[in-house]
Amino acid sequence: MYLNFGLESDELEKRMGGGLYQGQIITVMGGVGDGKTLFSIRLAYGLVKNGNTIAYISSQFPIREFISESETLGYPLFDSIMSDRVTYLTSVFVLMRARKPNIEEILLNRKIVEKNVVILDSLQEGMFKDFEPVQFYSSLRKFSEGRIVMVTLNPSDFDEQTLLKIHQLSTTVISLNSKDMLGERKHIIDLIKFPMARHSFQQTIPYRIEPGRGLIVEISSVS
Repeated sequence: MYLNFGLESDELEKRMGGGLYQGQIITVMGGVGDGKTLFSIRLAYGLVKNGNTIAYISSQFPIREFISESETLGYPLFDSIMSDRVTYLTSVFVLMRARKPNIEEILLNRKIVEKNVVILDSLQEGMFKDFEPVQFYSSLRKFSEGRIVMVTLNPSDFDEQTLLKIHQLSTTVISLNSKDMLGERKHIIDLIKFPMARHSFQQTIPYRIEPGRGLIVEISSVS
């Protein structure tokens, strides 16, 4: 089964093969400023607009800043949070306790279990007790049965061996890149490992960011 995330305002779903397969782990890699949170919010908004429910675990923003960020991008999620179509959990709130939880404790949270998409933005080794990537992704693999689990991370936070394990254990791997060219910021979505596409897809997707409109996919000759 595939979950739709298409919006009339962009062609992202079409360029990514027409939906996301339910029952997979997606790892999104990108450095600081490469758009991990933008990409996560865009997918969350599109998934909710197409009738899905989301658990969004953030190590980046308290809830007020997250709501403000989503509105600034043109993907307002306040109503979805209030109606519980989106459950927003911050690492500061959820993990603030005498000891760090392991991933299994988080995945047993009722608010997370009842959703069909879980987004973790972004993974940091210090978030969980006894973090070990193989065990972490093994737990996510079991949990992803009937769900989509998406994890964003900054590859510079992990060593090469850990990144290799993460790549092997992920169903899908997406890389986000950006660079300045002629005074303009260029952004790229690179579908590095993308075996579960419903239809043909564009491996390298260029886009720009516009306030109030969010992610705008640009015309490209790449196919």
